[in-house]
Amino acid sequence: MSEIEEKTNALVQAVLESEEYRHYQEIREKLKEDPEKEKRVNEFCGHVFRLQNEQRDIDMFEEIDRLVQDSASFRAEPLVEDYLAAELGICRVVQRINWKLMENLDVDQGTWK
Repeated sequence: MSEIEEKTNALVQAVLESEEYRHYQEIREKLKEDPEKEKRVNEFCGHVFRLQNEQRDIDMFEEIDRLVQDSASFRAEPLVEDYLAAELGICRVVQRINWKLMENLDVDQGTWK
């Protein structure tokens, strides 16, 4: 096994053992106890993902405003809010790892688009 593979495995293990990931898994298990709520959360997250990643001519501010209004009561439910916050927490951990890599590697990022 190469040194990069070893270090990558160690990084994965560190993330798995992190407070953010453990909290996310705990909230995720609670959400799974309510399949209807889990389905609504997955639909909401899927919609957010598509908004962020689709390349089409839409008024992003209008779409986000509509999504926020349409989902306000749903997102106000404590379990849903806890799940979304926990998911954001683990996403930020992964983002910080990616940012640290990109800050320190001298590569032409223009070719990655």
